[in-house]
Amino acid sequence: MRVWCLSALVMTVGCSFDSAATVVTIDNSCAGDAGCSQGVCAGSICIDDSGASVALAIEVVRGPAEAQVVTPASWAFAAESTSTSRDLQLPATRQVVGTVRWNGAPVPATLRFVRRMDEVLAPLVPIAIEVDTFREPSTADGSEGNDFSTVLVAGETYDLGVLPSSDMVMVPAQEPAPAVRSLPPLYFAFPIAEGDPSEPFRIDISYPAGLADDCTVDRDIGCTFRAEIYSRDNVDQIDLPEAGLQVRAIDKQTGRVVSSIAETDADGRFEIRVSNDASDYLIRITSSAGRAPFPAVSVDPDLLFVDNPVEKIIYIPRLAPVQASGSVRDKIGRAVPGATVRFLSTKIFGGAQLGLEGSFSGSATTDEDGSFGAELLTGFYAITVTPPEDIANNWGIQYDAAAVGEEGVEIGALVVPAQIGFSGTVSTFRDELAPGVTVLARARPAVDSGSVHRSQEVVSDDLGDFAMSVDIGVYDMQVKLPAESGFAWLVEPEVQMSLNEGDLRRDYRLEPPVAVGGIIRNGQGETVPNALVRGYVLDPRSVGTRPLQVAEAVSGEDGSYRLLIAPRLVGE
Repeated sequence: MRVWCLSALVMTVGCSFDSAATVVTIDNSCAGDAGCSQGVCAGSICIDDSGASVALAIEVVRGPAEAQVVTPASWAFAAESTSTSRDLQLPATRQVVGTVRWNGAPVPATLRFVRRMDEVLAPLVPIAIEVDTFREPSTADGSEGNDFSTVLVAGETYDLGVLPSSDMVMVPAQEPAPAVRSLPPLYFAFPIAEGDPSEPFRIDISYPAGLADDCTVDRDIGCTFRAEIYSRDNVDQIDLPEAGLQVRAIDKQTGRVVSSIAETDADGRFEIRVSNDASDYLIRITSSAGRAPFPAVSVDPDLLFVDNPVEKIIYIPRLAPVQASGSVRDKIGRAVPGATVRFLSTKIFGGAQLGLEGSFSGSATTDEDGSFGAELLTGFYAITVTPPEDIANNWGIQYDAAAVGEEGVEIGALVVPAQIGFSGTVSTFRDELAPGVTVLARARPAVDSGSVHRSQEVVSDDLGDFAMSVDIGVYDMQVKLPAESGFAWLVEPEVQMSLNEGDLRRDYRLEPPVAVGGIIRNGQGETVPNALVRGYVLDPRSVGTRPLQVAEAVSGEDGSYRLLIAPRLVGE
């Protein structure tokens, strides 16, 4: 029998029992209908006979030892109303090879392929396929040599990102330099044509030859953008070059990097090579590790260099670092050591200069006395206090704000709330208590990007009881059991944990499941063993259609799988 408390990681978030060896002992097996007080006996387990219908989408993830040439890394099947038998035919694959070159020289890079999903499967995120270019091409003549090789699904379209690496690119008439410093990422959409599986599909990528040419008034993409960065003291009007800053171009709409990455020299100078696809971009400037505090700055070159001066200089207001200090306490005044205090200001310049926007972030960790100090820049900050996960204290996350002036600031005591209790019991339709069952409170992404509530996981004790403490936020609750137990997972979506509602209790009852099974075959008709199979239902109650994982299994040596599905979501 499988041990279901997941080692020390689970213990740190609050197992509700003393021993880490509590195991699942409930068993939904049966020898006939007489052994099922609810449902009917089929396939040696009690299954649902209520006629419940579940629209189930299925994802198959290739096992680690499975042949990559004939089995895709992952594939998803659209939601269908529950049927007890559902064979899964994976699509045909095709080897994809090609080159990545600049002026004939191989470019060290990572190629990232992401398959475009059909509209009905769009909520499921496909597994990205990443492949690095070879250290040396397979042949020396270039045109027929391969810089990379991978396996993709034939007949599908992939979004491809070519991401230069830190390895050196050697180009004639150019100084050797790390590829990421010399070349921009490239982005494509490639349909992988169907064809003879024995014939590889080729993708040959070439960087524009003119990338090393200077940008001009008529050409600001597919070229090299040069400028200087100075910090300006607006009081004494003293300008100083800024060395050691990281510079890149980012797309205004997508936020993707569309240039090489440069670092300013001692004179504040930099040059970045901008992609041909960068139709509308910002210059993004950030600090380097170990450097004195400096804001992250976004510069709109269309506004800052509207007259296209020959010498382009970016002036950034000089902000002297200041010290902010304070402490973190809980509701009864105790110090909270080991808490992370994060500061974020998104309007560091307050609109002082057209085409220039700045932000700054910093963090500190409280000491044994709960005190902290952080070096910041002047501005108004959102503050997030994340205490360590502590079973005994159950400290929650605190959100606050403070203005930091030129003299620094003593923030005072930031008081973290107590977490909210979530407890209950897991039992079966036979009125058996269910020990060793994993109960996961999976944190839902918040509408407010600043919210950082944490997922929590516990295991039920010998009496089927569980208890955990969670932060304020919205969670999907998953009651997870191993497939060999014969029971399905229970899922309760969108559970709101708030101070107004206070502690919550749930009594989860495991009912006879709906069984869905069949054989998995690859594009050549061979069975697929050891594949991870996940079942999802699409929750219509959320904004947009959101997938909820409700089952998981591994295919057998004969390619067979069986997913056990609860007849309904909790609360339906």
